[in-house]
Amino acid sequence: MWYLGIDIRIATDFTGVPLVSLPLLIVNVLFLLSASHLIRSRIQQLKDYTLSLGAASDSDEIGGLTNVKGIVVVWALLVFLTSLVLDPYFFNLYYPPFQATLRVLVTSYLRLIQATFLWALGYSMYLIYKWGKLPIRLRSFVEDKTLGLNAYGRASLVFVTLYIVGMLLTFPLFVYNSDAVMWSEVIFSLLGVAMFLGPLLSLRKRLLDAKNDKLAWISKRHSRVIESIESCGEGPINAALVNELIAVDSIRNDLQRISGWPFNASVVVKLVTVVVLPLTCVLLSTCIVHFLNL
Repeated sequence: MWYLGIDIRIATDFTGVPLVSLPLLIVNVLFLLSASHLIRSRIQQLKDYTLSLGAASDSDEIGGLTNVKGIVVVWALLVFLTSLVLDPYFFNLYYPPFQATLRVLVTSYLRLIQATFLWALGYSMYLIYKWGKLPIRLRSFVEDKTLGLNAYGRASLVFVTLYIVGMLLTFPLFVYNSDAVMWSEVIFSLLGVAMFLGPLLSLRKRLLDAKNDKLAWISKRHSRVIESIESCGEGPINAALVNELIAVDSIRNDLQRISGWPFNASVVVKLVTVVVLPLTCVLLSTCIVHFLNL
């Protein structure tokens, strides 16, 4: 299919200079397949972790990651959107019917690989969202400031990192500096953000609700201690009340340190520094150059 695209000179994602496009195509396919396998393995580990927290088991959940119907639907949508919607109406790329058919043929295999990856990624994000809302047994705030939800947050970060790398390989702006490639990166970046925020916001709400419940509980205890101290008037304060007040203050300080996000701040800083910031800079600089016609 790649040679067919080269021979009939169909402009596709990977039919440019052969010495560049063919190795890039191979790397892209191998990465997407490896990433799909990594996602499935990581989700299996996450399911085992969820079961360890007391969640009910559903044996059919993991099988959905390799659902053929789902992959075919995503593949058909990709082919339709890229060939019949984005190319003619968004990128102003028009082809005669015969050329358009050949273009779909040449890109269909790569679209299938992309669909396999996107289905695994999207379904895994759905599972993280679903498992994060289950009545699981949250860990103590003393041993884990994310109450045990850190595993879901880390998995989400790993998956979105794989998505960004896969997108950069699929739309290699660093090789093919064109408007179509640039806007493809922008569109699919927004899709990645949407998939990432879905389970993330659900996990954040779970954390904040648990934190607020704990703070409400300790605040009542704190109020009772203060009332007992006030009832002593000008007399000496009972040593037991002093010790209890110190303990309550210590517990409240620990509760305040419960994280509002299901991952450590250092992990987020690494993701932003290594992946998000360079991607944003490339897209912004390309957009500026494009609009200023430099």
